[in-house]
Amino acid sequence: MPKPEDYSERSATLAGWPVQIVTYRLEGTYYTTVQNTDPGAWVVKAQGPTKQDVEQQAVKEAEALLAKIKSKKPPTGCTSVPGF
Repeated sequence: MPKPEDYSERSATLAGWPVQIVTYRLEGTYYTTVQNTDPGAWVVKAQGPTKQDVEQQAVKEAEALLAKIKSKKPPTGCTSVPGF
């Protein structure tokens, strides 16, 4: 079974959200995952021939998705606001 190579992990902030960007190469193909560190779910996964292209694609896509998420909670006691 092949083992991941050229592994890298870094923290960043995209659209105001803290994320973790993980990239590695497996048999000549690079894989990147952008994970939202709060609440801890992956946002985007991408793969391609070069590390730079894969990370750039994943970061761009994740930033667009995260920009659509509401970052403020509703007022205390408010339970009728959709999406909260």
